[in-house]
This record gives sequence, structure tokens and C-alpha cells, in this order.
Amino acid sequence: MSIEFSDHAKRQLRRRKISQKLVLSSVRNPQEIIGSYRDRKLRRKQVGSKILEVVTRAEGSKTIVITAYYLKK
Repeated sequence: MSIEFSDHAKRQLRRRKISQKLVLSSVRNPQEIIGSYRDRKLRRKQVGSKILEVVTRAEGSKTIVITAYYLKK
């Protein structure tokens, strides 16, 4: 699976202090995948006491990371 980061995702990850390595791990091995609007997928993974949610979309054989953030409990 080829994974690319949108410019928006790169900016948001820097601002939120989330590493691309952690996002890649969440995309490749999510604990949960939820369908979203416009054929997007929400990939969730427990990271310590938080849940990281990564928003992705498929583009041919590529997966594009749109953004990522931690969910509030």
C-alpha cells in the first residue's frame, strides 16, 4: 500500500505535534476503520491513553492522508 500525505495533513501534523511515523502505523494497522462521507475512511488506533484518528481517501492504488488528530474522551 502506497501512502502519501496531503499538504494539509503535513501542516496539521506539525501543528498538532503528531509524527508521520505514528500516522503511517495507524494507517497500516488500525484497530478500527469507519466509513465517512465522500468515500473517506477514519482509521483509529489507541496511542497510550488517547485515540489517534487518521482521515484517508483512496486514489487508485494510493492512500492519501488528509489529516490526523487525537479524539477527546
